[in-house]
Amino acid sequence: MYPFVPTPAELLRDRRGGPGMGIASLCAAFLGAAMAFGGLASCTVGPDYHPPEPPIPANFVPAASLKAANEHRTDHAVKPSNWWQSLHDRELDSLIDRAIAASPTLEIALDRLQQARAQEAVVVGAALPAAGGTAGGGWGTGGDLARGRASQTLVSAENGARVSQVTNLVGFDAAWEIDVFGKFQRAIEAAQYDVDAAIAARNVVLISLIADVTRAYLDLRALQMQLAVLRKDIEVAQKYVDFVQERFSRGITNELDVTLAQRELAQLQAQVAPLTAQIEAARYVIAVLIGEFPEDLGKELKKPGVLPVLPGRLRAGLPIDLLRRRPDIAEAERELASATALIGVATAELFPQVAVTAAGGRQTGISPFVVSPIWSVGPAIAAPLLDFGRLDAVVERADYRTRELLFAYKQTVLNAFREVDTAIDAYAAEQDRLRHLADALTAAKRAVTLATERFDRGLIDSLNVIDAQRQEYAIEQQYVAAQQSAAAQFVTLYKSLGGGWEDYQIFPPIRRPLPAVAAAFRSLLIPNAER
Repeated sequence: MYPFVPTPAELLRDRRGGPGMGIASLCAAFLGAAMAFGGLASCTVGPDYHPPEPPIPANFVPAASLKAANEHRTDHAVKPSNWWQSLHDRELDSLIDRAIAASPTLEIALDRLQQARAQEAVVVGAALPAAGGTAGGGWGTGGDLARGRASQTLVSAENGARVSQVTNLVGFDAAWEIDVFGKFQRAIEAAQYDVDAAIAARNVVLISLIADVTRAYLDLRALQMQLAVLRKDIEVAQKYVDFVQERFSRGITNELDVTLAQRELAQLQAQVAPLTAQIEAARYVIAVLIGEFPEDLGKELKKPGVLPVLPGRLRAGLPIDLLRRRPDIAEAERELASATALIGVATAELFPQVAVTAAGGRQTGISPFVVSPIWSVGPAIAAPLLDFGRLDAVVERADYRTRELLFAYKQTVLNAFREVDTAIDAYAAEQDRLRHLADALTAAKRAVTLATERFDRGLIDSLNVIDAQRQEYAIEQQYVAAQQSAAAQFVTLYKSLGGGWEDYQIFPPIRRPLPAVAAAFRSLLIPNAER
């Protein structure tokens, strides 16, 4: 275990809050004081970022459809933050929890987030002073045998005092590039925005994962229901074959009726194997989504179930809520912010770079007993003069990249509204379809009851009963298919609304970066697999 050492990113992160804010404020004040001391704290170049405010409609287009779908419903409206829990299915809740805990896809997104956080530490570290050890020496005829071997800053400190030939230099050197024109400040801004974008990208993966698990589970239950209805339909078809076969044996009907009945039975039986394969395929999809092999699921989900009852009351919210909730919009906006900050980084390269360098150590001559202390400290300035427009072209490229991401943000917003409008209309249409099919199914069941009563009184033969049952199961198949389609549109709707990530925003910390010397020893003592 290593002692608590704040990362450079955490030292400077006072924009997003969280642990280490006091240290962050202190470090930021220290850097600001150093820049103010040079009288250059207000020289940050590049544009300041302001979030875009795209025009948005007051309401979604199919608001009337949503109102009609909610009419005559007394149940509570669905919360977008945990919409799948409105189905009240414990098995589904368990699968989603397992998927969030073990999905490789979500782990990949989290690792990308951690990369962005580590990169932020890299960028902040580049803005802080750096120091290192240096030494050099040799044998020969030159007056300074350390030149070209030790660092130039330390070599500049040697003076030849008390020695006729400098043979060795040993010491330390340090450098700090002063952020005169805000290059590091803009780079840190961009890195912080990149972290935010990575968080949003991870949330995009999260809501897609939740939607995919829910969709696969609902498909599984719908397919199991379709198989149950198919088996009942096959049972009725078999009764009809037996009925026609008996009539043929008595000479009441001809062989054509028997053949047609057998054909219909065979057609129904042919649907069993493909439907069973689809059920197994749905189980395999769920297994992969929760990070398991299909074989590991064993008998789980083998037992047939029914589709959960879909909630009737929907709450899409206001369009402004969509901008705040959808992580893909947040990701596009953060990418735009990062690109804007990088314009400042590119612009700062047009101006002189100012650094403070220092070195200290000792020098020795031919005699190892003659040792002289040496030191040097001073500024260093480098300015581009002739580059044939290369640096200006870099700024232009950064500006066009920002414009590209601005239009990408606007396109993301437009697509988000289109997806929600489409999903609301589709779900309302499926609800209407279900209402009409429910009426048809009720009438079909009533027809079976009436046919059975008439058969019991001897008014009709069993063929009428069988035909009524076949019609009932045909409508029931349509009803189950409509239920499956409505369930799919329900998932699509709440995925398009962008909810589901709000309760899963605790991320593991990144490893505390150590100074290079300590990190080198750690790499020797602790294998990569154990870090």
